[in-house]
Amino acid sequence: MIGTYGTIFLIQGILNCIAAVCGVTLAFLHYQETKRALKNKVIFAVIAAGVAFLLLCGSFLCIFLDSTEEYHSFTSPDGIHTIVVMERAFLISGRVVLYEWVNPFLIYPKERIITDDGYRPICAGKYSLVWQGNLVTLSVADGAGGNETISVALDKRR
Repeated sequence: MIGTYGTIFLIQGILNCIAAVCGVTLAFLHYQETKRALKNKVIFAVIAAGVAFLLLCGSFLCIFLDSTEEYHSFTSPDGIHTIVVMERAFLISGRVVLYEWVNPFLIYPKERIITDDGYRPICAGKYSLVWQGNLVTLSVADGAGGNETISVALDKRR
């Protein structure tokens, strides 16, 4: 599903916002049907605020985690193979994972490279990609002044 809009964290964040609105609405509607005592007003206000706070905090956490991952796809010169490279940078570590695109709904992990201090070599343009038939070689800067290289043989499924 690479290339479609939205990731699992973004979708979860949107669902949390919808759930918060629904929870507050249901609490308000329930409040309308109860006695007007001050105790009931306070209880429903606390429940509505608590539900909204928990769900919105979950949404912000999902959005924070979502911003650390980027996907890039590359097609071989002959058009037979496609790879997807995922970059993930979080705090002091980074990772580059090479996937083989099997079909529009499935990618298969092949190799990974660890980078330094949350470095994103693909976004920075510090990479090289060499295709030789069904063999692809990816070389990326590791963020510490060196280079990491992986070579992957892709399946001949097509």
